[in-house]
Amino acid sequence: MSLIANWWNYILAALAVVAALLTSYFGGKRVGTVQTQAKADVASAEKDKSQVEAVAKKQSENTEIAKNVQSINSSISDSAARDKLQQSKYNSAD
Repeated sequence: MSLIANWWNYILAALAVVAALLTSYFGGKRVGTVQTQAKADVASAEKDKSQVEAVAKKQSENTEIAKNVQSINSSISDSAARDKLQQSKYNSAD
């Protein structure tokens, strides 16, 4: 009878080891999946950041160009401004 009781202890211990190995495997697999998703999220965030920086740079350039044009236009006389507008490519002769 004690021999059977000892075998049960070994069987239960083996089952506990198998359960621990399975838990470790699936837990590690889940961690790997989370890490892969985190890397993809970081790459996406970096791409978005570079796009936002490019838009901000372009807006800054456009603002600077507009300020330069405004300062040039404010420094010329009315007749020169009128002539400039009449010679513009956007002006149509009616």
